[in-house]
Amino acid sequence: MTKVALGFLLVAGLVLLPGKIVFAAETAQAASDHLAMAASYEGKAAAQDALIAEHTKMKADYKNRFFVNEKVTPLDKVRQMEDHCDAIIATAQKEKDELLEYAKWHRMRAAELQGL
Repeated sequence: MTKVALGFLLVAGLVLLPGKIVFAAETAQAASDHLAMAASYEGKAAAQDALIAEHTKMKADYKNRFFVNEKVTPLDKVRQMEDHCDAIIATAQKEKDELLEYAKWHRMRAAELQGL
């Protein structure tokens, strides 16, 4: 094939496939955007860690802080508080796990764009 024919095929391919051309700068920016999103999700997951820690401590400390005796603080009130904390902990853990999966996905996309 001659250089002219090869050049024609290259130009024809570029015209026939609009939107398929990706420049290195755009790829680098897309990878950077994915890394920024991953970091954002990881930060949100860390906030869930704080919520989990807060309610784990609250649950552990509640009986010692507020239970005087069965008449003043019936044990079912203590159990209600423990159930309340358990529900928040479970929800926060689920949210944290999902956020970390989102971060993982964005890091994977960034690595693909970087050719890793």
